[in-house]
Parts: sequence; structure tokens; C-alpha cells
Amino acid sequence: MTFRLLPCSFVAAALAGCAPLSTFRPASGIMDDRSFEVGGGGTLVSPRPYVEEPVQAGVQAWVSGRATKALTLTGMGAAEASAFALGGAARVDVLRTDRLALGPEFEVGFLWGAANFGGAVRLFDQSWFYTAPRFGNRGSTWALDLPAGLSFRIYEGLMLRTEYRVTWTGELSYYQQRRMFGAAVAVQF
Repeated sequence: MTFRLLPCSFVAAALAGCAPLSTFRPASGIMDDRSFEVGGGGTLVSPRPYVEEPVQAGVQAWVSGRATKALTLTGMGAAEASAFALGGAARVDVLRTDRLALGPEFEVGFLWGAANFGGAVRLFDQSWFYTAPRFGNRGSTWALDLPAGLSFRIYEGLMLRTEYRVTWTGELSYYQQRRMFGAAVAVQF
């Protein structure tokens, strides 16, 4: 009987799947002298306006690798209190100069998918201001995210990132708006 419950448990867990809460992978991508990035971070989600609901939290981890000069592939996983996500992403670097990077990224996972249109401006050294407006789904509902983030190189390939985003799910109204605050650490090698 226990063995019959195991597949049902996997199906139930998969149906609770959702998309990662933050991006944490700026369009600036992996530095020219590096090929891979490994990172992890956490995100806090505010309640909707005028709704009594708790602050939510989620964590995520990713591994990115440069497949070609203009293509970066990522595998990612994320977890929240009642859901998890596993998936991947592909970003095409359309433009990359010393100061500016642009590149759309397409994400797909079990029961979720999204497209984001990333851009990054280099502030100094390998520190970037970035955004990646995202349209996709969170669970069974569509979502629109408008993020802004900072990625700071601390030492060698060690990056600290912070991200703020406003997101709407289901409808573009003030009452469906949530704000997300996230922080992450990434290492490029």
C-alpha cells in the first residue's frame, strides 16, 4: 500500500509547482573570463494590499553555463512553503558591450513557463544595475513581474545580488499587486 501512495505523493507535489520568485540572473551574464555560475538566494513576498495574509518566503538555486558566446543555459530549482519548481532557462545575448547588455530569456519548468526581456547597465567594475520584465505564470495563473536589481562583484568571481520586484497575478489591479525583496550569492568560475 505504501508503494501505491508514493506515485500519488509525487503527482500531488508536482501539481503544487510554481515558478521561481526572483530572477537573480542579470542580462550582464557570466564574465568574459568565466564559463559557469552557481548561485542561491531567498525572496520575501509581501501580502496583497488590504488582504490579511502572511508574508511568504521562497528560496532558489541555479547553475548557469555559457553554451556559446551568445547563449547561456540555466538549470534551476526553487521552493516555497507549499510548492516547488524545477526547470531551465535559455538566454540569448542580443547585445553585449562594455556598459550595456540586452538579452531575452525563456524559462520552462514543470507546470510553468515565462519570457523575460533582460537589460543591464554596468555601474563600475563588474557591478551592474539590471531589470528583466517577465510575463509567464505562477501556478495556474498568469503573472507580470517588473524587477530591478543590483549585482556587485565582491571578490574574483563572487557576486552579491539584491532584487526588488512588483508583481501582479491574475489581473492588473492594485489589489492583486505584491512586492518581492530578494538577496542572493553567486560564484562564477
